[in-house]
Amino acid sequence: MTRLAAVAPAGMTAAQNRIFDAVTQGPRGRAAGRGGIDLSASGGGLPGPFNAWMYSPDIGNLAQELGAALRFKNSLPENLLELAVITVGRHWSAQFEFWAHARLARQAGVSDDVIEAIRIGKRPDFDKAEEAQIYDFVREMLDNKRVCDATYAATRTLVGEQGLVDLVTLMGYYTMISFTLNCFAVPVPEGQTAPFNEPTSN
Repeated sequence: MTRLAAVAPAGMTAAQNRIFDAVTQGPRGRAAGRGGIDLSASGGGLPGPFNAWMYSPDIGNLAQELGAALRFKNSLPENLLELAVITVGRHWSAQFEFWAHARLARQAGVSDDVIEAIRIGKRPDFDKAEEAQIYDFVREMLDNKRVCDATYAATRTLVGEQGLVDLVTLMGYYTMISFTLNCFAVPVPEGQTAPFNEPTSN
């Protein structure tokens, strides 16, 4: 059960309406047929992290703007972008994040075998060398809080310096998303299966 009540459109402030309109009428809303925003699954309010941001709309609006730029103006190919997102989501066991972006990764050409290996916490057997490189970069950064010179150089050769900045910023953003989803116990939509068992708390 989520810890924050859904903010319904009828009761929104002007600042909250700015987030609602940006999310539903911007590129996320236009992508509705490709894994975009589905208001029917969230009682007419915003799903995922967006409902939490309605409680702090000035910060929330800046966060959603950054997210839109990272998803829709990113220099990374879509399969590499979504692979990075689901790897971050798995690291933090963020149910909604992995659920939503596994679909997008599949649509972008990431194989079911790769997605499933990441879901169960194993290194995939990659057919595409570029996906292996991005996965290794993301995992090394998450596991070691740094990347070594060899990993950095190989990833720079693959995606360039802009791609590296886009990738690292993407990882940080989806870590923030994971924190938001996990703290406020945001579930996957009704009727969908959560990808992970919930960790037991002490």
